[in-house]
Amino acid sequence: MTLKIDGLILEDRPVILAPMDGYTNIPFRLIMKEMNPSLMFTEFVNSDAVIHENKKTINKIRILEEERPVAIQIFGHKPENMAEAAKIVEDLGPELIDINFGCPAPTVSGHGSGAALLKNLPLVAKICEKVVNAVKIPVSAKTRLGWDSSTINIFQTVKIFEESGIRMMTIHPRTKAQKFDGKSDWNYIREIKKSISIPLIGNGDIITPEDALEMFTLTGCDGIMIGREAVKNPWIFKQVRDFLTKGEYFSDIPVAERKRLCVKHFDLSIKYLGAYKGMLEMRKLYQNYFKSLPNIKYFKQKVFSCTDPEQIRAIIESVEEFTC
Repeated sequence: MTLKIDGLILEDRPVILAPMDGYTNIPFRLIMKEMNPSLMFTEFVNSDAVIHENKKTINKIRILEEERPVAIQIFGHKPENMAEAAKIVEDLGPELIDINFGCPAPTVSGHGSGAALLKNLPLVAKICEKVVNAVKIPVSAKTRLGWDSSTINIFQTVKIFEESGIRMMTIHPRTKAQKFDGKSDWNYIREIKKSISIPLIGNGDIITPEDALEMFTLTGCDGIMIGREAVKNPWIFKQVRDFLTKGEYFSDIPVAERKRLCVKHFDLSIKYLGAYKGMLEMRKLYQNYFKSLPNIKYFKQKVFSCTDPEQIRAIIESVEEFTC
């Protein structure tokens, strides 16, 4: 059964790329698009920066036609500013706007946004209402169980989402205090699904295609969202899709394919970020493309010490010479 939210139509059991600051930029999303995710998020952005039309922030949420469907997530704690930012974001053409009620990072929650809002549910309700009423496209929300284990309020949060017009929600079943420690509790996803009236997306600890199938089976969720593992394993979306549809997938990615995708990512980074920034951004990604090769440290030393894009490209294409 397809998942339909106004004009956004996703196939049965959709698999979604999570918003990740510093990662889900245009080059990364174009690489992920090749792996056929159902929906992709840009990097999440500060509503205040959007309102002030900060160039760096606006560049983070530019969308290319070939990426669609794409969603944009905003964070903040001032209802009026969130609504104004949503209007600006809507003009950029996403299929969906998402509200961040789940980020535990100090740069977000430490300033009263993201997961910090779970300590003030009336403010959560006001933000949802303001954003929903400000735009014509559907609005979703991503959240956690609560601030900590003594203040779990997810079922009250779900009710607020439903009553304020939120059209879809994603739950990462950890508290803010847990950050990414321990194990996410998928039992909460199952319990929420029993009573929720809007589509529910499960998120947290999906590392393998088997994990993806288990989350669907155990929780009955309408879709799943993958974040950190997409950075570690760029092929995860194709692997999950193959496993869900065919019952099998390729787990061992050949070196030739690793080189091909890494070179493509490198070229896209240079094209869309510029030579200098593109080379720097790729430094945090090489490990993920070639982590299965021995002596990867020597390869990284060679690549990091080089400042010429053509030479770096050549090093990537001959990675075996540096990892023998």
